[in-house]
This record gives sequence, structure tokens and C-alpha cells, in this order.
Amino acid sequence: MDLFPIGTMAGGSGNGTIDSVSYSFFEPNVKCLSSPSFTSLVTKFQNQTLLARKKANPFLNISYEYANIFASEYQQIEHFIYDKDEAVNSFYVVDLSKVILPTAIVTTSTWTASIANTRLYSAISNQKANYCFFSNGINWKLGTINTVNANTSIVCNVDTNNFGALTDAQGAVITGNQRTLIYPVYQCFVTPNALSSFQTNQYWANYDSERGFMYSGNLTFVSKYAI
Repeated sequence: MDLFPIGTMAGGSGNGTIDSVSYSFFEPNVKCLSSPSFTSLVTKFQNQTLLARKKANPFLNISYEYANIFASEYQQIEHFIYDKDEAVNSFYVVDLSKVILPTAIVTTSTWTASIANTRLYSAISNQKANYCFFSNGINWKLGTINTVNANTSIVCNVDTNNFGALTDAQGAVITGNQRTLIYPVYQCFVTPNALSSFQTNQYWANYDSERGFMYSGNLTFVSKYAI
């Protein structure tokens, strides 16, 4: 299972790999924005009466925007897009714009997150978000949605594949500096010419860590299935 921008996730690890290169997860440093796209057919008549019908269920657009990221971070994104043959192969994307702070998280063999609005999640394959991303800002864990209790809680299987390094003790914390937030995860494609918006900016020359031009740009992802 490939997660943007780290590649193939490994059990018990917060990293992923692409062509045996290890990568860490990082968020877009400007913004994430998501919105549904509807495919309604609307016809206007002479008297302005409308005939409208639904062509298909809506799908989701997710946008990640970056500004002045290090060359190494851009090269990680580029490596990921190249590995997917750009728009040919699907992968998983965290919708970081739809953050929820649960009122409680019970960490047992499954993780149960208590939330008041469950509309984004589904336990039915290929509908809405079938995965949930837990993060305390440092470590994360990803699980499959097993059960959705409408507007009460979602139950996630985090142990079968054990993706991520967020521990049970860390995951159960929902207050203070280590509060755990949850985000929906969607199977997506990247749009064609995905990297065309990226431009180089100032040159960074910290010889102990990073060196090279910094990059700014954005990526757009489209959900594979209706939401």
C-alpha cells in the first residue's frame, strides 16, 4: 500500500520506501484544500426553466500546496510521482484539510475514535474514505475502517498491517501537547503534468544538512472512487 509522499509503507515503521530508498512523511507547508466535484447535467430552456439530472456521484479533488521546500523534499515528491508513472497508477492520500479532534480514542486490538460527524468515512470498500490517519504531529498510524457507528465513532483496524509508529499510549492521548488528530485517507490519482507548477526559488546552502534550490508549487489529486 503506497502512501503519498513516502511510497510503500512498512509494518511497525513511520517510513516508506521507493526503489529501496527510505522516506519520511511530511505535510504541505502552505495548505491542503479539498472539495467535491459534481457531474450534474443542467439544461436551460427559453423561459429559463431548468432541467437538471445527476450524471454520476461526486468525486473529490485534493490540493497540496508547497512554498520554499528543500530540494530533498521536492526530489522525494518527484521520485514518488515518477514511480507511479504520474497519472497511471493510484495510491493513497491523506486529506489534511478535514482534521477532526476526537473526544476519545480507545486503543485495544482496534482503535475506536469517538467523533460527532462520521460522514466522510465508510466501512464499505470503494466508498468515501476507507482508511483513517491518526497523527500527534510527530508520529502517525494508518488503519482500515472496520465499522462506522453513525455520528458516534469509527472503529479502525490498525494492527493487521501495523502501518506507522504511533503507539497505543500516544494514540490514546487527546489533550495537551500530544493530542491525536484524525484525517480521512482516499485512494487517488495525481492529475497529468503534476509537477508543472513547481518553480525554483532561492538557493539554500546549509552544508551540514541541505543544499540546493528551494521549490514552490502545488499538486492536485483526484479520488479514484465516488465520495
